Amino acid sequence: MALALLFGSAFLIGLTGAAMPGPMLSVTLERTARYGWFAGPIIVLGHALLELALIVAIIFGFGHILSSQTFTGLFGIFGGAFLFWMGFGVVRDAAGVSLPKVDLANHGGDQPPWRRVPMVTALFGATTSLSNPYWLLWWGSVGAGYVAIALQLGFPGVLAFFLGHISADFGWYTLMAYLMDKSGNLLPQSVLTWLLRILGLFLIIFAGYFVWTGAHNLLELKIAGG
Repeated sequence: MALALLFGSAFLIGLTGAAMPGPMLSVTLERTARYGWFAGPIIVLGHALLELALIVAIIFGFGHILSSQTFTGLFGIFGGAFLFWMGFGVVRDAAGVSLPKVDLANHGGDQPPWRRVPMVTALFGATTSLSNPYWLLWWGSVGAGYVAIALQLGFPGVLAFFLGHISADFGWYTLMAYLMDKSGNLLPQSVLTWLLRILGLFLIIFAGYFVWTGAHNLLELKIAGG
């Protein structure tokens, strides 16, 4: 019963975070437009592997480092620069991207959905997460506290927490990618182009905010240190 509650609460909290619009959603939709709906779970796979490594780090006592101003400040600046580069590329290439048209007779042709997505796409999930200082801050505070609770039930507790948390991400982003992909027969090219440009602009806005936040954290540290 305790494991079920841990799984369920981790799922609901993870779903709340996943459903909030942010860089991961923008990247997921943009990659889906290029490769089809299976880009969604592939992106989350990279995100999940990174979070698994983070949980291991927290177990070994590195949770306080993740929430430190220095750490989040540096990752805010470098991560923001990465997001700006990504967003600029999306805006620049938007006109050349088209959604795959869905053949309702054979569900998208002879090639399986997973064969259309290069595995390097998983890196976008990991790098997009790392670019967000608030993701690191969440794991250094709320996430670390959750892991501490899960550890009271041993390895099964940590596993239940991780599976509950990551199931929310897989479920939400796969659904968003699937809906995006299956609109390929209905979405005019001009609408897709402007949608991608808007998503790219969102990434650029996030980039500016992350760089500003990172620089602000580092400046506060400098002032506090004299």
